[in-house]
Amino acid sequence: MGDTAEEVQFDAEYLKRLREGDAETESHFSRYFGKILRLKLLNGVRSWQMLQDVMQETLLRVLLAVRSEGITQPASLGAFVCATSNHVLWEYRRMEERYGGITADEVPEPADERMELERGLITEERKKLVESVLAELSPKERTALRKLFLEEKSKAEVCQEMQVSPEYLRVLVHRAKASFRQKMTLYCERLAKT
Repeated sequence: MGDTAEEVQFDAEYLKRLREGDAETESHFSRYFGKILRLKLLNGVRSWQMLQDVMQETLLRVLLAVRSEGITQPASLGAFVCATSNHVLWEYRRMEERYGGITADEVPEPADERMELERGLITEERKKLVESVLAELSPKERTALRKLFLEEKSKAEVCQEMQVSPEYLRVLVHRAKASFRQKMTLYCERLAKT
């Protein structure tokens, strides 16, 4: 079973094979969703170990849900994985806060070279993703977001360049951010389904 978009089919048969513990299907599931989770979680964790722990716990919980027939709609598998990872990450952060996470005067653990290499690849993937989503926005929304967040210009500069009032820019940016979030969510759901 390959990982290309054409070969991935999350259908009733795929869920059945996961439920029955088919080794090849489980391996594919772990590889496929592991890539998505790594991209999704990288900026939300403090260490390589936490990233690995959250990914493993997420995949385990999803497999357990599949086996207990908690997931019956194959199309919802990707969304369920993402929602589960959000919950697991929240639990890990809460546990870290409660039981002594890193404090300001503690020295952080040395950087893991694997994480730095992956961070570079993921940063490139994210840039492409952001560009794709920006391309779907209206020209005014795209320009406002690009100038404020990518070019890091001040609101006054953007108002002057776009010849709009600060009030209009505020409304435009609010709409643009909402539209961006919505399109990003749809894109991630489509990515999870492929």
